[in-house]
Amino acid sequence: MRLIKSLVVVLCCGYSVGLYAQQTSSLSDFSFWQTMAGWWESDNTYVDADMNYLVRSYNSLIHIKLDGRIYRETEHRFYPAGQATGRYGNGLMGPGEGIEVIVKYTGKLIDDAGTVGMVRADHTGRSWPSDVTYHMLSRNDAVRINTNKLTKLDSYRFYINVVTPDRRYRSNFGLISDGEENLGGLRAFILYRDRRIDSSTFDTRRSALRQKHVVKVLSVADPDNQGRSLVARLD
Repeated sequence: MRLIKSLVVVLCCGYSVGLYAQQTSSLSDFSFWQTMAGWWESDNTYVDADMNYLVRSYNSLIHIKLDGRIYRETEHRFYPAGQATGRYGNGLMGPGEGIEVIVKYTGKLIDDAGTVGMVRADHTGRSWPSDVTYHMLSRNDAVRINTNKLTKLDSYRFYINVVTPDRRYRSNFGLISDGEENLGGLRAFILYRDRRIDSSTFDTRRSALRQKHVVKVLSVADPDNQGRSLVARLD
């Protein structure tokens, strides 16, 4: 009887310690998320299903912060005149002018495997539901998945591949997830080439990328109206 009681105590204590450890673990406990944290600059290209350019070249500046179990990312996208300016510019664009779009992402560590769930993205004209999830594939790789709630098929698969602590590549597959034809087919594809930068260079690089893409309009998420944006000229 004493042996049984001792085993019960040990098991209960072990469960409590394990539960406490899981509850207090943070993103910084995972080498992948440690590497993600910091400042990045990326060169991007956006093509359609037939590999025709939609936006041949645009850039991003990215800041990723790990706040315990909370993931925070701010991305500044710099687009030249073209499809993106028509989509995000709210009619404020002049001929040949580019736009800067600021996107904010948040998520939360949801298990002891490094999975970040409840991911949200708030930016111009849209917000994600809270069921978008990052899954770690290895210590150097992860995928962010958006799933169509009705069909249960993935609408986006966004892969992150770290090759060195200061270099990573990302690829975003937009997939056909509803309708009757070509389910799982490609809608569009974005390739990102990222390099780490020092935080002290952010303002300089932001100014340079605004000049490169002739940015005259800024679009940010409206903090008081989810899924809406505030768009204004910079001049």
